[in-house]
Amino acid sequence: MASALRRYAFAQARVRARLARRIGRRALEGLAAAPDDAGVLRELEARGSPERAESVKRAFDEAVAMLAAGPAEVVARYRDRHEWENVAVLLRAAERGRPADEVLPLLRPVGELGTTPAGRAVAEAGSLALALARLPAEPYGDLLRRVAAAAPRGAPDRFRLELVAEREAWERIWRAVAALGPGERPSAERVVGTKLDCVQLLRFLRLRTEQGLAPPELLALAIRAGHRIGRRERALLAHEPPAEWPRGLAHTPYADALEAFDDPTAVEAALSRVVLAAAKRELAGSPFRIGLVLAYLVLLEIQAGDLGRVLEGRRLGRSSEWICSGLVSGDA
Repeated sequence: MASALRRYAFAQARVRARLARRIGRRALEGLAAAPDDAGVLRELEARGSPERAESVKRAFDEAVAMLAAGPAEVVARYRDRHEWENVAVLLRAAERGRPADEVLPLLRPVGELGTTPAGRAVAEAGSLALALARLPAEPYGDLLRRVAAAAPRGAPDRFRLELVAEREAWERIWRAVAALGPGERPSAERVVGTKLDCVQLLRFLRLRTEQGLAPPELLALAIRAGHRIGRRERALLAHEPPAEWPRGLAHTPYADALEAFDDPTAVEAALSRVVLAAAKRELAGSPFRIGLVLAYLVLLEIQAGDLGRVLEGRRLGRSSEWICSGLVSGDA
């Protein structure tokens, strides 16, 4: 117990120091008013390039090193969920016949595909079937090959393979959370569970409005985990029109975010603000729980997303008002 307290005392000191260096809302708005994306990049370089994926990954790696056993496993699984995005990039590229040298820079620096020659081997496959065959067995290769083999005539459906990989990524995180002891699990459920619920809601919305999947397909592909979004809520999301979701989910903190159901981008920003609020509440609670570290990492990810919006907005010549309207983070 004393060892755990020492670890969290050290983690709290590191987290508080890092949070003090986060970019606040006023600074974000200043970046949004920069003359171009080069000006934004110069300012970010002076701040240590917090917009880069490598910076966020480094924070995750440091957090894993600070924690022990179960809590470290939760953070590692949460970090490594980006592996499914590498799978998605590689399978899409294989289906479209994109050259490997165009694809490899798009991979995140996580997992075997993002950091070893395995990624190049898959990128050079030349076809979806061969790319699927070349995926490493874990965490997704064996699973996706089974899914493809069970498809009609054994033909792999790239879109559904992506959804299965994403579902597995989040369920792996939730299994790690469920394995925590009773003193740690509630704080992890509050932070990761809120994030997972918001991912699930946005996923249902896009699969319904953009892909038109039927209720049985939606439920078959749903993430089978969550903090406040359970089996009953998933049935509601699959069978009821999105206009009914705010009323049906009035017992959750997500109802207001779903009011703009006809604009998935607005819903995504609103749900991110729910995640932000949950992280801030956790930071105000006990410092001797994994929730403190998870909340810090969630805030870093949200900030990275905002900085990405600022960069992209200035690159495309968007107005500062347009950029700021989609910002989520602020002063913690």
